[in-house]
Parts: sequence; C-alpha cells; structure tokens
Amino acid sequence: MTAAELKKIADKIAKCLALAASDNPGEAAAAKRQADALMKKYNLTSGDVAAANVHEEQIGLGSPYKPPIYLGQLAVLIAKAFGCGSHGDLGFCNTPTQFRFYGLGIKPELAAYTFAVLNRQLAKDRKTYSATLTRCKRQTKIRRADLFCQAWVTRIARQVHEFAGSEQEQAAIEAYKEKQFGDSLKKDSRRHAIAKQNNDRRASEAGYQAAKAVSLHKPVQSKRGAYLGAS
Repeated sequence: MTAAELKKIADKIAKCLALAASDNPGEAAAAKRQADALMKKYNLTSGDVAAANVHEEQIGLGSPYKPPIYLGQLAVLIAKAFGCGSHGDLGFCNTPTQFRFYGLGIKPELAAYTFAVLNRQLAKDRKTYSATLTRCKRQTKIRRADLFCQAWVTRIARQVHEFAGSEQEQAAIEAYKEKQFGDSLKKDSRRHAIAKQNNDRRASEAGYQAAKAVSLHKPVQSKRGAYLGAS
C-alpha cells in the first residue's frame, strides 16, 4: 500500500471515528462498526490512522559527519516551538547527515526552514568568534568555539514556549514517531564542552551575547511573506 493510499483510507477511518462520537446512538454505532471493519480489512491500528496525516520536512547538513550536540539541541527546541517532532539521521559517504521535522500541516516546513536559517547564522557567528582566538592551541580553540555555540543555543531556547497543540496532534506525532523511529531512537551519550578556565567562561558569555539579536520568529515571517507573495 502506498503512502497516498494509506492516507486516503486513514482519512475515511478518521471520519468514521469522528461520527462514532455522535449524539445519535444509531449513527455512532454504525460509524464505529464501519471504522472497525476498515481497520480489520487493511490491518490498521488507531496509531496507524493517526500517523497517516503526519508528514516530514528534511534538511541536510552538507556532510556525513555526526552533528555536534548543540546542533541537535537547536533542532529539538525549534521542533518544540512549532509543535513538531525531530529526528537526526547520520549520513554515510556521499549521503549527508540530516534532521527531519515531522508534524501536521505547514508546521514541519516552517520548522525546517527556521532551522536552516538559524544554523547558517550560528555557523557564521562561530566562524567570526573563532577568528578572535589567535593565541590558542587547536584543542582549546575548538572547546571555546563549542562553548560559544552552546551558550548561543541556550539564549535562543529562552524564546521557545512549549507548543500547546491538541491532544489529537500530539497523539498523531507520537504514533508517527514510534512507527518510523521506534527501534532507532537512541540517546546521545556525548558530553557537552566544559569550561576549564576563566577564558572558557568568556567564550560562553560571548555566545550568549551573540544570540541576543537572533529571533526564532523572523525566518517564519519571511517564509509566510513568500507564501503571500506567491498567492
């Protein structure tokens, strides 16, 4: 069964389940029987029906390497801001590592677009800051640049408020998450960069200040403006 066929059947079952909540006992019972019959016929569960309306937007990172911890955290907080889920796929050879944002409606696309914009800004700010570290060993320079980025993401996180989606939306996203990534979900066991000296703490302060003018909302306003211009 193709994804389009599954969605069509799932939509039909969802309509039946909605009618099953009717105040008319006869209509509700008939709708419930039809929904049960369709799920049995196509071997579907209620989770399958919920997950069928969830879709993804993917954003590649340009290399097959494992992304730094702070970049994964940026993806997670952006997903929360848009009421989506997020998942990282490690690349291989010529296949770049990517993040997936999944949810309902336009939300995954807005989340992916916002991540792309902020990721570019963070890379630019990291490069600018790293250029100021002229009298450091390579290991020290990398640690301080990582501390800078971690603080940058922490500052962005202040703008995020947990998305207050409906129970149905959250159930659909959780069902999709379990269906698509259930066996591959692993917690990242790597450790953050840790400040070891006073100058390291200054790196964190610099990252926190660098993100002061960065907004989660500007990319969204730009994207919506593009939609309006095209309509």
